[in-house]
Amino acid sequence: MTIYTVKEGDSVDSIAAAFNIPVSTILYNNQISSPYSLAVGQSLLLSTEEGAVENKRSIYTGGYAYPFIDREVLTQTLPYLSYLYVFSYGFTAEGELIPPVLDDTFMITLAKEYNTAPILTLTPFGPDGNFNNNLISRIVRDLDARRRLKDAIVAQITERGFEGLDIDFEYILAEDKDAFVDFVAYMQESISALGYPVSVALAPKTSDTQTGLLYAGKDYARLGAAADYVLLMTYEWGYTY
Repeated sequence: MTIYTVKEGDSVDSIAAAFNIPVSTILYNNQISSPYSLAVGQSLLLSTEEGAVENKRSIYTGGYAYPFIDREVLTQTLPYLSYLYVFSYGFTAEGELIPPVLDDTFMITLAKEYNTAPILTLTPFGPDGNFNNNLISRIVRDLDARRRLKDAIVAQITERGFEGLDIDFEYILAEDKDAFVDFVAYMQESISALGYPVSVALAPKTSDTQTGLLYAGKDYARLGAAADYVLLMTYEWGYTY
């Protein structure tokens, strides 16, 4: 892939000819519609073959997706993902795992076809579909419920081909900070035994003492030690909603 900056006199046809790539590819990759006008300074993504680059770094990429995702969109995206976070699995206060309303089997199957790891995403959604910190308190403090939930997750991973667990809990109460760390460590120990990683999604704190419902219940240092890796949810700083 190459990023090309449009110059004076450029057209889609001239750029395609210069890089020996189809016009249709440029139009598709950059969502350019008729009459295919370009602006000087505009950046275009070009599907070119790149030679070896010294000191090139590699990254892991991941994306969350609901089972109602358009299949074509998913197929186009999977080649660029290391992880596909299937959103999402909830649970009851008693530790019963609640799968998505729509069947997510096709997501797991497609991800594996593209060598992308399908990840079971666990969220504490209440009956209203929103994050529920009372549900979080129950599951991180009730050891029997926690065990039942762990067993159900292990069964899903083993039977359906998931390749990891992402714990996406928001609005954790400050008094549940320590219990949440224990919960993540407990899940990591069990999932690691299967050979898969556990990640935890964290709201972006600017200091350990930052107050607020998104931040007070999350101990960055201990969660970083308990999980295999973390996801910083920088969209909490501002997004379209």
